[in-house]
This record gives sequence, C-alpha cells and structure tokens, in this order.
Amino acid sequence: MPIKSPLAWQNGKVYLFQGTNYIRYDFQSGALGQAALPIAPTNWPGLRATAPDVAINWGFGKVYLFYGDEYVKFDIGLNKVEPEYLPPNPPTKIAGRWPGLPNDWTTTKIDAAVNWGNGKVYFFRGPEYLRYDITFDRADPDYPKAIASNWNGVWPADLDGVLYQGGTKAYFFKGDEYRRYDLESDRVDESGLISQLVLDLVPSGIWTAARDLTVNQANSVMGYLIENGKSTLSATQTPYVGSWKTGITSPSPTTRVVVKRANINGINFIYKDDATAVLINNVDQRMLIALYRLARWVNASKPDIQAIRHLGIGSESDPPTDSHNQGRAIDFSGIDGTVDGVLFERKVVRDWGNKPVISGVSLWLDPVADPLAYSLFQTVFRFGTFECECNGIGSANRCPPKDIGDVGGFVIHPDYIDVLGDNLRSHHQDHIHMQVGATRI
Repeated sequence: MPIKSPLAWQNGKVYLFQGTNYIRYDFQSGALGQAALPIAPTNWPGLRATAPDVAINWGFGKVYLFYGDEYVKFDIGLNKVEPEYLPPNPPTKIAGRWPGLPNDWTTTKIDAAVNWGNGKVYFFRGPEYLRYDITFDRADPDYPKAIASNWNGVWPADLDGVLYQGGTKAYFFKGDEYRRYDLESDRVDESGLISQLVLDLVPSGIWTAARDLTVNQANSVMGYLIENGKSTLSATQTPYVGSWKTGITSPSPTTRVVVKRANINGINFIYKDDATAVLINNVDQRMLIALYRLARWVNASKPDIQAIRHLGIGSESDPPTDSHNQGRAIDFSGIDGTVDGVLFERKVVRDWGNKPVISGVSLWLDPVADPLAYSLFQTVFRFGTFECECNGIGSANRCPPKDIGDVGGFVIHPDYIDVLGDNLRSHHQDHIHMQVGATRI
C-alpha cells in the first residue's frame, strides 16, 4: 500500500500514513519502530479514518492535513485537531485560504507536500510543483514548474509523498518504492523498495525549534552539522571530539563554543562592519543551531546571500546573566549578497530603522521603494518567531506567532510596539534581536 503524507515530528519520530493505518520510524536508528496502528479515533484525535492526501508540519506546533479540496489543522501540543475544523462546523476548503495556489490545485487532490525547513514548503501535483513561502503566507511567483526539470532523479509525476527530517537527505515515495534525494548534490542518490527502507540517521532534535531543544539535543545536532561540513569549532578553544552517533566527548552539552571560521552553512557572519572577524565566541549550542537555520531561511531563494551582519553574539556589556553574554542571543544588523550577479547590502539601521514613521502604518519597510529590504527583513523576523522565543519562553510560546505591529514579544525590531513601561523600540532601531531562553537567568 502506498505511503501517504510522511511527517517528521518534534519527538524524533517519522509518521507514515497508509490507508487507514500509520507506521513510525525513528530518527536516530532510521528503522521501523512501530507496526501499523489505526489512524482514528484514539491515536490521532480528530483526523479522518483514512490517510490524508497531504500532511505538513508547519512549525510552531501546527500541522496541516489536506483531504481532497478540504483541510484541517492539528495542534501538536494539545494532540488533536483544532475544534473549528470539526463538526458541527462545515469543512474548511483550501480555496481562498492558501494564497497563490492555482484554482485547480484547490479543488482537486494535491499529491504531496513537504516543509523544507528553510521557510519554504513544496507542493506537488501531477507533473508540477510549486513553492510556498511561510513568511508571506503565499505561493512564490513563477510557479508551478515541472518536477522533471528541477528534481533530478525524482519521478516526473504523481508522487505519493515526500519526507524531510531536517538533515541532508529527503525521501520521495511512489507506489511501493522510495527514492532518496541528496540536498547537497541536488539529485537522487539511492532508491529501493519501501519494505527495505532504512532512513538516513539524524539526531532526534534536528526537527525541533532551537528554543525547545534540550542541551543534549543541541549537542547532538551541533555534532551532525559539524560532521556534515555546516560549521566548524575552534580546534584549540572548544575542539570537537567524538561523533554525534556514538558520543561527543568535547564540547560538553553545557559548554559555550567558539565557532571558527565564522561561516555557517556557507554564509559568513560578520561582526559590525569588520569583515576580518573570523570567529563567533561564547555561543550557546542551541543558538548555534538557530544560526544555522537562519542561514537556511535567508538563502532559501533569490537573492544569493553571502553574509549576515550582527552587533554581537556572546559578548556584550550587559550583566553575565544576560542572554547575550550567555551566547543565547543575536542582534541581526544586516545582510549582504547578490541579485542577478549585482552586489547589494541592506542594513537594518539605514534601510528600516531610519525610515520615516508613517501615521497609521505599523511597518516602515516599503515593498515598492525597496522590495529587497522588505522581503529579507521580514523573513528574518518570521524566522525569529518560529525558532527563537516569540510570545513566551520555551513551552509558553503559543500559536499564532507575533506579527510586526503586535504589542510586545521577544523578537525586537525597529517597528516594535512597547508594552507599557518598556523602552525597547528606541534601542532596537539598528537591529533585530532574537534570543533562545530567558532574557536573564
């Protein structure tokens, strides 16, 4: 029976739906960990008895599941479908609620969808696919495109499901077969029967938001990133010794690390305007995971990003108990890259904070005057709300995430609206503040 709607879960498990049942794989072993169990009514409260066409772990504790031209939203924390999507309420239609999806995609079955872990979701239908942007809640322009032209080695049409767990591999399913897709080479590198499937091994926390990681999970994910060439530590100050699979002996999970070079996932992290800065010192391992994911979000589509600028990660004049001095915060100040081969630089202070206030408008950024700054800075903000502290600390974060124009929150920016008595807005005209954990401990 075909695999439908694969789901990577924050508990380090993968759920695969088949007919009226589901099976479970384990991140760290890659093996089948549970025989088939019925979907409804007790195991997935509120879901229908048969497998959904599409299931998307959206982030921020929400999963969307599509059935034909309808969909429901599942709350991970409450472990049930949200009441507004259940009888006696009428079914919720896809049409009109997913901006940019072509009309025929909203009225007939979508074949597959997957969150790529970089602020983008891919939808597949027949011989085509499109890319959906989480930040702007709409399909990206210039889609749909042909699967055959852009997914090397994947079946050209009519997929059953796609799985991505947050590592360097993804899995495409059709009939009784799978094809493993390598994100680095951008092509299929393995294929076989689903009955013989063993998933690529990844740490249990690799799909968990940075703010929700335990220190042990972060240590393992950091090891995975280092072993896959995404980051390097100082060989003399906080050397990496061991293996995330068998045990990391250095650094310990609670050690704040020195990242050298200051390049994460191919993007340079530049301190202030000093392009010669070659390290990030004193960074919490959970924040290191956040920085890796930030690099993926900003570079998920055009423009091509070369550098992220910041005003400090791990060393500030604040008290030792502050999130900055504990390596749990970044003050993002700008971004460099190229558009169609032309260099650009956008600074928060110049291209956002110093813009004139417009009465009645909550966002100073102008999509017409500077679409690049408008897009990039909002992407960084949305990333911060998904991966770092947003409207609470840890488990106190609740969907929906803060938007620019809302009062308060822990992602602080030039248009921040202060809670009564605070004076944060005036101190954040040149950066976007993001943190993991409490402001002070």
